[in-house]
Parts: sequence; structure tokens; C-alpha cells
Amino acid sequence: MHNVIVSDILLSGDSDMYVEIKSSGQRPPDEQLKLGHQNDGSGGYYPIIANTPHGRIPGKGQCGKGWYPFGNKEHIAHDFYFVKCNPGHTVRLQKSNFPPEPGLIRGHQKDRGTVYSVLCHHTGHGKIPGKSDGKMAWYSYGGKEHQTRDFSYIVIQPPRTPYFPQPQPHYPPQPHYPPQPQYPPQPQYPPQPPAYYPPSQQPPSYPGYPGGYAPSPAGPAPPQGLAHGMKVRFRCTKTNKNMRLTNANMVDGHGGNGKFATFVVHVIGPGQYCFQNAVGGWLALKGSRATGTTVYRDPDTIFLLHLNPGDGSVSLECQSCPGWFLAVKRDGSTKVIWAERKPSTKFFPQVVQ
Repeated sequence: MHNVIVSDILLSGDSDMYVEIKSSGQRPPDEQLKLGHQNDGSGGYYPIIANTPHGRIPGKGQCGKGWYPFGNKEHIAHDFYFVKCNPGHTVRLQKSNFPPEPGLIRGHQKDRGTVYSVLCHHTGHGKIPGKSDGKMAWYSYGGKEHQTRDFSYIVIQPPRTPYFPQPQPHYPPQPHYPPQPQYPPQPQYPPQPPAYYPPSQQPPSYPGYPGGYAPSPAGPAPPQGLAHGMKVRFRCTKTNKNMRLTNANMVDGHGGNGKFATFVVHVIGPGQYCFQNAVGGWLALKGSRATGTTVYRDPDTIFLLHLNPGDGSVSLECQSCPGWFLAVKRDGSTKVIWAERKPSTKFFPQVVQ
């Protein structure tokens, strides 16, 4: 890979995807790469590339500060670069058994060769940017280098290619044929009785919906999913109250019908949803806890919606941590459950008109 330095901007071999901007105390240049956080409350972290005696090593950084892992220690980076996506490009996290080319943020470590910028999950210290050789990942925290196998590659992806329809061929006019003969009308038979469906084959319905799926002032959402712009409340199966997100970014199952428990549905993509309460907070799963954020399209705020046809409830899976579901316990506190849709992960969505 060839690198070219233009002023304080470094163009890498993937310069059509991103550039590296030298840190000189300024704010990090790309908010969509604010992917990490630590449980010590020190704020958000961005992936960086540190220039070190051991090579160009991926690590974590904030405004004017950077750290990288090497040799079982956490080192302070005095010379490092932030990453900035090229216009129109976006960021996604991808778990994979091998580096998913192209779009990876690369570095080079003299004793390992190519290393990649990754995000380490469920570390006990938070969700922290680090490095990986494609098999194992390392991150720095508390003066030490830690290793983990639970990580996602940070992938820069280009804009989607616009669709231009192809011109249709021109066909000559069709010949005119003589009209067909008219036949007398067919006899009218009495209407058939409606088909009978056994109870096991009846279409599903939600409790409280008169006649099926017609909306009511505060009725459940239609079974095909939640519509963009719809206002809903999520009734918890364990507390029989609504889930709420407070001003302190606390999520629990003790909500009523107010602004903290009323969410606006944002459809991001097929089966992908974000939920913003009436005071502007976004529901999120960060690490092993449910919380809130004010960052629009934070990857941790995107949920996959699962319909439970047995009782008409829905379950919310975190897209950035596949297989992890939001749950509310009997005491109203929240937790994250792995790959199980227990009763605590089920919510009954109520439409608010």
C-alpha cells in the first residue's frame, strides 16, 4: 500500500473511501466514526492511526488525545491521524471470520504486518476502538493492552449506485382484428356462503382492536410492522407499564403515557427501526446496557423488529450487536439477553393518535 501526504491529509490506498487527517488538537472530523465509549464516563472515542516506532498502529482517540495498544501496554500517541469518510460514504460494523475487503481502515505493525481498525465489543470496560490481525483483536485501557475475540471490523462503504432505467424498444402498431362475436350473458348463480376457517387458521389480531386491525385512539400496531412517523408506546410484559427513556438516559419499565414513554418510529431500512421519544432522545443499546443518545443514526440506535405471532408482541434486536435483545425485568430494570425471546424481551406496541 502506498501513502501520499498532502499538507496534513494522508491519502491511503483506499483514498477513494476515506482520508486520514493529522491531529493538531482539533475536533475529530467525522461524527459518524464516533463509535466507541468507555464505562468510566470519559466520553466517545474515534478510531485513529498512530505513527509509532513500531509502525502505524490503529487505536482510539478523542479531541487532541490518542492511545494505542502494543506490547501488553497502553501507549499515548503523540503523532496520530483521525479518519474521515469521503463525501457520500457511510460507516458500518461487520463481524467476519476474515477481513471483509474493501473499505477497511488499515495500519501496519512491524512484527505482525497488516492490522485493521476494529471495534471491540462487551469488553467489561466498554465498546472500545482497537486493532486486529484478522484473528484476534487488542485494545488499550487503564495502562494495559487487552485482547478479545468479540470485535467488528470498521468498514467504509461507498454511496449506492443510482438506478437509471434503460430505454424501452419501440414496437410497430399491432394489426386491427375484426370484433369478436357477442355471446349471451351467463346465468347468475346465488352467492356462495363465506369460507369457514377453523380457529387455528383465523388471521391474527391484537387485543383491543375492534374487528381486526382498524386503528383506535391507543391501539396496538398492525401485525405487518410499524410505519414511519407513527407514535407508539411499548407496554412491558413483566411490569404491565410502558417502557420509557428519561432525560438522564435511563431506560426502565415504569413509564406512563407521557413524553418519556412516547416514541416516534423512524424506518431506516427493511426491518430496521430507530425510536425517538418526545423530548428528542434516541433509544440505544451500548455495550451491555440500555441507554439513550442524542446522536442521529448512531449505529447503536438501530433495531431489528421481530414480530411474535403467538401473542402479537414485538421484540427488539440491536443491529450493531446481532443476537442481543432488549429486555425489561420484573422490577422494571433493563438488561440485554443473548439470542432468546423470553417474555421479558416482548413488548406490546400501542399506537398513539
